[in-house]
Amino acid sequence: MTRMIGPRPSEGEVRVHVASVALSALGTQVAGTVDAVARESIGFARGDRVAFRADKPRTGRVIVQERDLMGVPADVSLDAAAGLFPCALLARTVTRQVHTVGSGDRVAVLDGSALAPFIRAWVDYLGGVVVDDQPELTITSADVRAARAVKTAHGTAQQAAADVFAAIRSGAFDDIGFSTPEEARRGSRSPVLLHPAEVTLAA
Repeated sequence: MTRMIGPRPSEGEVRVHVASVALSALGTQVAGTVDAVARESIGFARGDRVAFRADKPRTGRVIVQERDLMGVPADVSLDAAAGLFPCALLARTVTRQVHTVGSGDRVAVLDGSALAPFIRAWVDYLGGVVVDDQPELTITSADVRAARAVKTAHGTAQQAAADVFAAIRSGAFDDIGFSTPEEARRGSRSPVLLHPAEVTLAA
């Protein structure tokens, strides 16, 4: 008797074994490992580490369109891909496309959203200095809204993702951290919540 462990992917789909789920101001991000592909699949293979946006927390094994997946490098944890990537990517757009932060730039971050810690981390990573007075550049909530509206071509998006993963590897966001729901109830202010799904938060 054959035991089914999950739905089978059709053309253009893969099946992902969920390993990490995170909630942030930008919604739900899921990371895991591909454990089945359709015969026609050309983009991903079994064992690939991937992440994707979801409309709600996902658990177990789920079917995902290949076009919605992003590959995760082997030296970036799945927790980081789920928890840090979305906000870090938008903050990159703020500091490298809406503005161009460079070494030595004095930057005031006046945005008060959950994205602010990521913007400050990018400023530091790019060699700038976060200041409270006499800034050469000021980043506001309007800049975050502008970043949300930026549309990127495929090649540009790939480079942006590579930049974010490089920043994650460097430890740029290590001070931001994650909260569990229990920690959030106790007053944690982390902008990222690791969801209490029935998953293993694996590296």
